[in-house]
Parts: sequence; structure tokens; C-alpha cells
Amino acid sequence: MTEACEIVTDHWFDALKFPVLRAPKAVLNATSRRISEKHGMRVIATEEREYVSGRFPTEIWEVTAEEWHVRLSSTESSNPCGMK
Repeated sequence: MTEACEIVTDHWFDALKFPVLRAPKAVLNATSRRISEKHGMRVIATEEREYVSGRFPTEIWEVTAEEWHVRLSSTESSNPCGMK
């Protein structure tokens, strides 16, 4: 899932040219939240949202294109062969 998120986020910023990516995540979904943390996102708001299984506390996560590209640059410079 992590690799898929990287590809989609690259597309979001580089091909579609959006300046910011925001993603709502149920607080109970720890795995999804860890992926956001790993990709340099931060929580900017909390609210309640309806999900298929009911109403839950939700965090809104955000990363900007600039932050994403800085993160990618630092990752590539520390791993020049592209190994994960």
C-alpha cells in the first residue's frame, strides 16, 4: 500500500499540479494513519464523519507539493540507488 500511495501522490502533485493533498482518516484506522505519517503528512483538523460502519472521529491529514518534493529529495539523496 505504501508504494501505491507514493505513486498516486506523485501523480497528484506532478501530473495534476495540485498544490495540496488532504485526506480524511478515521482515528481508529491506525494503519492508514501510519502511512500518512510515513509520507510526511500532518493532521490539520479533526471532525466527526459518517463511514459505512457508523460515525467516527476523523483526522484531516495534509501535505503540500513543496513538502512532498523536499521529502522525496531527502529520501533520494540518502538512498541514491532507489532501494527501499
